[in-house]
Amino acid sequence: PERLRSSTASSLPGETAGVFRTGNRRAIQNQTLNQAYEAWQANKLDDAQSGYEEVLRSDARNPDALLGLAAIAIRRSQFERAQDLYLRVLESDPSDATAQAALINLRGQNDTGSSESRLKILLASQPDSAVLHFALGNLYARQGRWREAQQAYFQAYAADPDNADYIFNVAVSLDHLRQSKLAAQYYRMALSAAATRHGTFDPQAAEQRILELQP
Repeated sequence: PERLRSSTASSLPGETAGVFRTGNRRAIQNQTLNQAYEAWQANKLDDAQSGYEEVLRSDARNPDALLGLAAIAIRRSQFERAQDLYLRVLESDPSDATAQAALINLRGQNDTGSSESRLKILLASQPDSAVLHFALGNLYARQGRWREAQQAYFQAYAADPDNADYIFNVAVSLDHLRQSKLAAQYYRMALSAAATRHGTFDPQAAEQRILELQP
């Protein structure tokens, strides 16, 4: 499991929050957002970026587009740009949990105690937020607190059961806790979910780990 740790979404701190929400936007704008999201899922980052930027030209504060561009920036290791984009989301909506969790992860790499406290405060008011639970799980994983990480990842998965990365991180945490049978089950679930909803984890690493966990 040690090599799989680097394959978890926790290695991309700002991407932990997830990206996409649907809103009551104009039909054309929604279509462009959907196309950009589909490009993201297919890992066509240039196409996704073009779509999100097109939306921003007509709606400079569109949170879905800003979050999409931030996630692309994270994927490209452009962390300062991602932080600026998350801040733009919060300028319009200071309570946006997705942007909050991402910023905490981006800024909290060297201040885990403060980040944990802030995430727990946010969760107290938004206990069903998948992105906040996932961000907390990633924080615990970085500290090697795998039992707590597993609980947080499972809460994220329970809130968003189709998210492949959430399922994968449940598997990794179970793997570290030496719950091999359950870990293999969740690796398989993650691969299945990734077939219809793009995940950031390495599917080959997951498949290899499943083989290694066979009795």
